[in-house]
Amino acid sequence: MPGNNITDNRLMITILCVIAFIFAAVLTYRWWGGMLSRTAGGFFRPYLELANVSNSVLSDRTLLLHDRITLAREIETLRRHNTNLESRSGLAMALLEENRRLRRHLNLRPPRDWHYVHTEVLLRDPYAWHSSFTIGHGEVHGISTGDAVIEIRTPGIRNLVGIIGKTEPYRAQVLPLGNPGVRISVRLGKGETVGFLNVSDRTASLQEIPVGLLPKDYVLQKGQVVTTTGLERSIPDGLKVGEMSSIDSEGEFFAGDSQKSGFVKLTADYNSLRFLVVITGKKGK
Repeated sequence: MPGNNITDNRLMITILCVIAFIFAAVLTYRWWGGMLSRTAGGFFRPYLELANVSNSVLSDRTLLLHDRITLAREIETLRRHNTNLESRSGLAMALLEENRRLRRHLNLRPPRDWHYVHTEVLLRDPYAWHSSFTIGHGEVHGISTGDAVIEIRTPGIRNLVGIIGKTEPYRAQVLPLGNPGVRISVRLGKGETVGFLNVSDRTASLQEIPVGLLPKDYVLQKGQVVTTTGLERSIPDGLKVGEMSSIDSEGEFFAGDSQKSGFVKLTADYNSLRFLVVITGKKGK
């Protein structure tokens, strides 16, 4: 019928128009798509920026397309802030360790008939302080020349650092064990073998000092502990000096006919000394 033909023609024309529109849209996408994105971006940009306020400052500036110099300055500021935080953290850890070490000092009881004077390093020469340094207590606190100076790095273990040299009313000089003038007797292990520090022709280093006048038949034992003998009037028995690290072999240059020499690795760490204890002489000395 004529009515049906007209309807079919209209449907066909509509379909052809839709296909033509889609084809034209595909061909002109680059032009109208770019214009639409710029228009939409300009319209929605304030809302997008508002949604990102909670992000970091650096992210905000990146989204706002700030120049590279501004971003580089921001990064450098953050790096300095992180460095400052790391320094504070390191300082806090150092103070915590010092607090623990001081508590160990205060909790350590002196040997019978001896007493302790708690002090700290007052002055030291960064180029020669392994030869001597100054502490903040002196004669008015009962400190005398020859008194032993110790540190407590491990709970219950008294490490000998040196002996008192010159004294003044409110300060005193400490001669570390590596000072050639410090010549005291030491016991090797738990036996009766005795030697003397700084009596051989060997040269001391920062952490090792020579020990001499050892018996010719002495045999080095790995990790053998070296302690004080108590033969010196102002130095108690049993203070830890260190451990034997080497000994003369038969026929070596420093090996004599009747005695040997070697090196002791010191227990005290002279690079981190601060809190010390001076063992003053026996009552009635």
